[in-house]
Amino acid sequence: MKNPILVPELRSLLKKKSFRVLESFLEEGHAKEIAEYIAMLNPDEIWRLLGLVDVHRRSEIFGYLDMDVQVEMVSGVMKKHIAELLMEMSHDDRADLFLHLEKDIADRILLHLPVSERSDVINLTSYHEGTIGAIMTTDYATLNEGDTVEKAIRKIRKDAPSKETIYYIYVTDDSNRLTGFVSLRKLILARPKQKIANLMKTEIIIAFADDDQEKAARLIDEYDLLALPIVDNSRRLLGIITYDDAIDILQEEQTEDLEKLMAISGGVEEKSYLEVPAIVHFRKRVFWVVLLGLLGLLTSLIVEEFRETLEALIILTFYMPLLNAAGGNTGSQSATVILRSLTLNELFPRDIMKVIRKEFTISLLLSICLAVVTYVRVYFFPGGTTIPGQFTLINVSLVISLSVGLQVLWSTIFGAIIPILATKLKIDPATVSSPLLTTFVDMVGVIIYFSVAKLLLGI
Repeated sequence: MKNPILVPELRSLLKKKSFRVLESFLEEGHAKEIAEYIAMLNPDEIWRLLGLVDVHRRSEIFGYLDMDVQVEMVSGVMKKHIAELLMEMSHDDRADLFLHLEKDIADRILLHLPVSERSDVINLTSYHEGTIGAIMTTDYATLNEGDTVEKAIRKIRKDAPSKETIYYIYVTDDSNRLTGFVSLRKLILARPKQKIANLMKTEIIIAFADDDQEKAARLIDEYDLLALPIVDNSRRLLGIITYDDAIDILQEEQTEDLEKLMAISGGVEEKSYLEVPAIVHFRKRVFWVVLLGLLGLLTSLIVEEFRETLEALIILTFYMPLLNAAGGNTGSQSATVILRSLTLNELFPRDIMKVIRKEFTISLLLSICLAVVTYVRVYFFPGGTTIPGQFTLINVSLVISLSVGLQVLWSTIFGAIIPILATKLKIDPATVSSPLLTTFVDMVGVIIYFSVAKLLLGI
């Protein structure tokens, strides 16, 4: 959270040229906290502050600034040391910055980078959003099979400062094809003259650059990896995904799935809730709200068709909210469980009949429980409601409780089927599960309710 309290003090110290105090401020504390403090300053003031520390600390603090602040800083008048700062940034953070820049500004900045760094930026920004390639980094260490441990350690010691992680060192051949990896711990404990080929592990968990980013996060989580190598179809090493990247991916995916379940469209916002304009929130919500509202009108039309039934027995109206709530709750439960299992690859579309059988058993038990509770409530605590002479309280209680039971049975199975069918049709199940479930459960629930009433009571 940004702290504006220090802003006047920082500006005063800059004006007084109290550079030693400011340098001490920038060097102390975590870079993320420093970035939150200085983000309230204007770009020129931030540049003046960052110029007081070495380029490594400068890039570290810069990397924690909000993306809109970074973009504003590099989009203005070209700074003398902008290329130096960008070269010091981690490769994935740098590529992310370029993706947020206007094309002409990005092209202009690219000209100030060395050819190798320029090619790296162009390559990393060429992958589609949401793929592993779009968030991987090329900051990795490599060795050759023929290297000795002694030579390898010298190489790692030389390369380490510029690499994001060296806990896993990847072994490649002359064509940069991945052949194995060796851990830093194993390398340090090995004999100096031992060959890397005799130390490395050849069974490697890998992912491809065009795979969905969530796959990388799942692999890192499933196999407890510190980093995951990313290769092309020829098994050439392209980059790595680290465990901290996996945490970011999972957080983003969970937020996205949660928003989809709540019928909120659009991508995950990088800014906090209060920083996102109200109009953006409106655009993300309006489509499903209006669509579901229109579909909800169908429910009211169905109720109108059963007007005579309601007029004959007004008590039925009192329990409609219970009917819809019971269906919505049990349907949402089954949809959530199945959606999670599909996401974790514990279930596949081919398992649909197994799911239906299992959910039928579960929903049958749930429906019996709710039907009994409902019957007791209606029969023993009718609340002074007048029952017309041609009906009995027993029959009315039976109609309401049976309807609740059937609603639970139907909505639970329907909630389980929706995400499976969506997956089979190549549709994101989180996008359709909640909106369709809510609408159809209400619509079918009303039909079940009044159909049972007409059938058992003859109205």
